[in-house]
Amino acid sequence: MNIQAAPPFTSAVRDLAHAVLQIVYSALKLEWTLLTRFTAGVVLATAATTLYLMWVLRNSRRPLQVWEALNKPVIYLLRGWIFGLLLRQANPYCGTINLRITTLSKGTCSGFMTDQHRVRNPFKSIHATALCTFAETVGGLAALSTLGKKDRAILVALNIEYKKKARGLITATAQFDLGKESGKRDIDEEVILMDSNLDVLAVAKLTWAIETKDD
Repeated sequence: MNIQAAPPFTSAVRDLAHAVLQIVYSALKLEWTLLTRFTAGVVLATAATTLYLMWVLRNSRRPLQVWEALNKPVIYLLRGWIFGLLLRQANPYCGTINLRITTLSKGTCSGFMTDQHRVRNPFKSIHATALCTFAETVGGLAALSTLGKKDRAILVALNIEYKKKARGLITATAQFDLGKESGKRDIDEEVILMDSNLDVLAVAKLTWAIETKDD
């Protein structure tokens, strides 16, 4: 009999709920001073808000809206982790690499990827396809952050030039200019990958088929 593992998003929610229960249990065994009551209240409020946002935003296809919704007191400290879970829920393939988004605004996105054994090649550096996935994910978030509810975007071409072996912490930065035109058109975007020494490791060029509609 085959037993399938729970999806990462479901497991994360379950683990978070379990951790909260453990904290509450530990707090109940302490003397109820003003400090412990305040601390327990903050933990419960933060956990409840986190679980609520994760559930409400789990199917959203508007990354900037999700990112901004997580910019709440205390919650923003967990924003990168929560956003990562929601991102893997929407785009499971990006879960094959360990990435974290650090900034996201309209037309701009940046993040980092850690060097792990599972993404390495026989030459003891990060595999080319892992870098490509990282660039496509960051570039995609930058592009999607500029679109309205009725707009559409699909990646039609991706070319990447590798300049140096990638090891250690890798960062990626993308900027996307939607322009003021409406209708169907192709727009090019550049994503730059760098290492901790700020040396350029790769430059990816993405081409998006965009369809925008007037509100």
